[in-house]
Amino acid sequence: MLSKQSAELLKAITGATDEQLEKLHGGEEKLFNNIEKLLKFETVAEVIKSERCFAQVKVGDKLVFDPFLNPEKSKGVMCPKALLPVMNQIGAIWEMATEWAASGKEKPPEIVWRFIRCLDPGLDDGGLGGVVYKISLQPTA
Repeated sequence: MLSKQSAELLKAITGATDEQLEKLHGGEEKLFNNIEKLLKFETVAEVIKSERCFAQVKVGDKLVFDPFLNPEKSKGVMCPKALLPVMNQIGAIWEMATEWAASGKEKPPEIVWRFIRCLDPGLDDGGLGGVVYKISLQPTA
């Protein structure tokens, strides 16, 4: 069940009614009941390797999600072939972070699959180059 505070926050932000919020499943309730703790961290995908990238994504470029993609905190080009694999990983990270937040532990968990490659397969497989991101949870700046 949603806490009263979480329900009021969701109603204020989304315009949802009490009846609509009753349709949330347990996982969503867990997420929203722990949202305050979750928002103390952001997900950062930083480019650690870039080879022959046509979009000019460079080492050191970052995509910052706090919790949504924040263009003002992000740096560099947001190429769709690089952004899509990162976006796919965000859901898994939110699942893991929600379980962590509900556990009461202070330190966030380590991300196991933290390296993500863009969709360009490279010269040997019909592409041109490619970009590799390292993804992490960091305290919100």
